[in-house]
Amino acid sequence: MARRKSRKKAPRRRKTGFNIVNALELYVQTDVITRNIMGTNPFTALTGMESFTSGGGKGFGASPVTTQIGYYPQGASVTVPELLGLDKMTSVGTVNRAVPFGQGVDTLKANFQANLFPMIIQTIGVRAGFAIGKRLLSKQRSFLNNKVLKPIGLKSVVTV
Repeated sequence: MARRKSRKKAPRRRKTGFNIVNALELYVQTDVITRNIMGTNPFTALTGMESFTSGGGKGFGASPVTTQIGYYPQGASVTVPELLGLDKMTSVGTVNRAVPFGQGVDTLKANFQANLFPMIIQTIGVRAGFAIGKRLLSKQRSFLNNKVLKPIGLKSVVTV
């Protein structure tokens, strides 16, 4: 019997576009980890720019409460610049606060040990929530992809 000519398999179709829902899930998972281990959100953890309040004494003539954004290495949270020992200018003044390399490692260890179980539960909850949400909202996501993004030509760039 003659050997059959095998057909070449068609190349698999690649998904194109940036998936907003997957990016949101990644951000929420990152937020769970940074809040439980570092004590802050992902943006603050990477940049070291924290908001903190000052003033706000009680009584007549007390200084008003002001919220400032800046580098605050003595805060309760730990950031990447603090771990690397980077110096930054503060919004409190023009003083450069010297930060030793590895400041906050003990805080990271303590936070990890204290928040390990809640962090695991939150991570599982986020994953399950997004999996259920993707299935429940599949028709709405399909509508957005095919009826809204495709006509304006954004389906190849962004998907929901």
